[in-house]
Amino acid sequence: MTLALGLYYALLVLWLLLLVPAIRVAGGARILLWLTIGLGILAAAHEVRMTFFTPEAIRIDIFLITVILGGLYAVAATQLFQRGWRRTAGALGVALGVIVLGLGYEIVQTGREGARLTANFNARNALLFEAKFRDRETFERVFGPFAARDGADLPIGHWKAGDKAPYPRLIVNARGQAWLFYRCADTECAVGPDGTPLEPAGTGADAKASWQAELAPRVGAPWPVRITRSGPKSLRIDTKGRSVDMTRMPPPIPTTVKPKRLEYLGRFAAITCIRAHADVRQLWLWRDGKRLFAVGVFQTLLHGRKADFVTPVVLGEGKTDGAGWRFEWRREARAYAALIDIAGDKVTLTLTRPGRGPQRATLSDKPVFSDAAIELAPLSSPEDWAHWFKVVLMVHFTSGDVPPC
Repeated sequence: MTLALGLYYALLVLWLLLLVPAIRVAGGARILLWLTIGLGILAAAHEVRMTFFTPEAIRIDIFLITVILGGLYAVAATQLFQRGWRRTAGALGVALGVIVLGLGYEIVQTGREGARLTANFNARNALLFEAKFRDRETFERVFGPFAARDGADLPIGHWKAGDKAPYPRLIVNARGQAWLFYRCADTECAVGPDGTPLEPAGTGADAKASWQAELAPRVGAPWPVRITRSGPKSLRIDTKGRSVDMTRMPPPIPTTVKPKRLEYLGRFAAITCIRAHADVRQLWLWRDGKRLFAVGVFQTLLHGRKADFVTPVVLGEGKTDGAGWRFEWRREARAYAALIDIAGDKVTLTLTRPGRGPQRATLSDKPVFSDAAIELAPLSSPEDWAHWFKVVLMVHFTSGDVPPC
């Protein structure tokens, strides 16, 4: 139970202090006290119903109840003080003051945490955007291929709009996959292909000058996009009721690229079938000389289904242990350990989980999960690698299709 929730529950039963004076005082004060008691009882009953019978994710009612009851209690304390019930009025005033101050403190802390998460989210988007244009190799890997196929007639390339345009750039590859970028805080985010390429939006000659697609955001409904060639090196983009003109330009790849210290070894996974479930163990590995860095997923999931909201674990840097590396971490106050051995292209994982003995598996290069937020980690230095995962994987989930057993 959080402090804010405890203070809210205290507010719901504060009317108990008013029962005795409500019986003894007369006149308008009695009406006010019984009104306050009645509303307090209704609010408490409402909270019981909402907690145990009809839970809701968004509880705007809590704010309204707090404001109404807080105001009534303040008026009731004033009335009691004026009619000689000073001890009861003092107790009610002190209790109300503690609750109000406590809730105020929680609101301030929640605001600060919200600002911190927003800043981290914006920093995450900026890191991801910059990483996709880190160098030509990464750009080709994320968005390519760009070599036109025989007979292909697509607006292949990197297209840029004006500085103040709501959609600053478009990328189309030789497969007809498209990414449309939009402004988010001080950087750019993108909606990407939903698995289907661009399709001609017209017939005859128009089929070679106009295309359409539905691009998929991370969450929410697909974006219908229409692309029209307006010149040899220009396009017009129509989406969500807005039009933007773009020109073919080189991608914003920096001329100076940081040297690479880390080597990305790739993704490795093993699956053990357990009736209707699959025990999935997957690693992403990086090496810097004799140092090994890892991120992993270790979960039991339904096989033959898509797994959403899977939380990757940043294992960090391993400690050398014989010919391998040992990683230790804690999750939900429980201790885990992993021993990773690499011999040529063979990766072996010995995983120790709470309540289970060590389990050894040889991992294949057929992963279950693919995640750009992990695979775009910088290779420039271990410090840059660590900073990346501190920012990018905060409140991050991955997803993938678990193969049938």
